[in-house]
Amino acid sequence: MTEITTSIVLAAQQGDQAACREIVESLHRPIIATIYRFLGTGYRREVEDLAQEVFLKVFRAIDRFDPSRAKFTTWVYTFVRNHCYDVLKRRRLHTTSLHAGPADEPARDFPDRRELQPTQEAENQELGRRIGEALGTLGEDQRMVFILREFEDLDYSEIAEITGVNEGTVKSRLFRAKEALRQQLAPYLKAGA
Repeated sequence: MTEITTSIVLAAQQGDQAACREIVESLHRPIIATIYRFLGTGYRREVEDLAQEVFLKVFRAIDRFDPSRAKFTTWVYTFVRNHCYDVLKRRRLHTTSLHAGPADEPARDFPDRRELQPTQEAENQELGRRIGEALGTLGEDQRMVFILREFEDLDYSEIAEITGVNEGTVKSRLFRAKEALRQQLAPYLKAGA
């Protein structure tokens, strides 16, 4: 993901539609991938809508972004994190979406271009499925830190700012997440995958 320049953000704050479009085009895939990885396959049909909701929140608040306090992508990922947590809270309340699609609607997949090439993807599909299942078993805080670090390649300070904890806590959560994943995936990895 390329960093959004301050000039693009300033132009977007002034209502420049081209700048807003550039922000969306640059961040669309990484945001979709992060939401999908965090929420899991149970939200496959909703990922695009959830990303749009994040962008609406970002653009409603963009005039409050201060480039002297954070990188723009760090600020945006804070919205992603909070929105994902809100979605999980709603799910716990056993609500039903009025916009849910028909049960026979095919699921859409939102691949991240940074992921495996087609030949590798075919060879590692089972491992990918197992990793996704293992990620789903992590606690929300560990899962978010793992995704932001390992998939989005954010540094510890950015993750700390996004999650609202110190860097030591980020490192601790990441370590525990990796250990939990290593234990869950050990039988599969020992089998020669």
